[in-house]
This record gives sequence, structure tokens and C-alpha cells, in this order.
Amino acid sequence: MIFREAAKEEIPFLFQEGYKEWSKNRTFEQYCVDNSKDDAIGIRYVIEENGEIASSTVLLRLESLLGKNVYGLGSILTSQNHRGKGYGSELIKQCIKLIPGDNTIIFLYSDIKPAYYEKFGFQSLPEKLQKYEKSVCMAHCTELVWNELIKANAAVIPDYF
Repeated sequence: MIFREAAKEEIPFLFQEGYKEWSKNRTFEQYCVDNSKDDAIGIRYVIEENGEIASSTVLLRLESLLGKNVYGLGSILTSQNHRGKGYGSELIKQCIKLIPGDNTIIFLYSDIKPAYYEKFGFQSLPEKLQKYEKSVCMAHCTELVWNELIKANAAVIPDYF
């Protein structure tokens, strides 16, 4: 199992895989346009196994919030034939390790049961900070930062990315 940055030539494959999960009534071309915007503020990472991409994500550098460095973990995907083997878990753990310091917040929007992400230290934001009905906004941060974050206004929470 190898954790690494995605190569530029792998991006079309990552978009094809992502489109299968998140087309949202868009054409493939529109999906690519929408998701390529992430590349300006983030880095795509993959888990490779036996020369195949098993899992992928994008780690975004977002605008600071409450004086904290803010990141977003988006488009977390494990290919259908690689699910249940721990690739997604390893990918998330490795991305968390990349984030420096205690003065940070990592956000993600969960389209699956939040319990999956809780095992990595993510917590669902209180209802008053949730912006979407079908996606739960979660944060990974220290307890001190969490206590500040839950007092914030929903307007400062990043939109779905």
C-alpha cells in the first residue's frame, strides 16, 4: 500500500471514478470543470496497491477561520473493487498526518454515515452549524479549537466542497 500525490496524468481517471458517485445530474464535462477548481487550492492524494489506484481524495487549503488554519478533505473515494480493505481509512489517516499543528481545523462533508469518520477523530458539527440536509459537516481539531468552533456562526462554515 503506497500513499502518494496523484500524478497529473491520473486526474482523468480520478474524475471518471468520482463522476460515478457524484454526477449530480451534470455531464461528465461539467463535473470535470467543477472538480478541477479544487486543483488550484488543493492536492490530490491516492492509495496505490499493486499498481492500481485503490482510493483517492483531495486535500484543500481553505480560508482561515477564527484565526485557525483550515483544510478540507473532499472527494474521498475507494473504487468499488477495493472497498472493505482499509484503503480509505489509510488514506484519511495519512492526510490527517500532513496537517501541521494544533491550530488547525479539517472539515469534510459526509455523504455516508458520520460514524465512519468519527473513528479518525472527526465530529459532526452541531445542528445550528449544518448547512445541508443530505451532507453532514464534520470537523477534526483539538478540543480547545472545537470549543471555539461550536460557538461560531454557520456563515463562517465552509460551503460543500
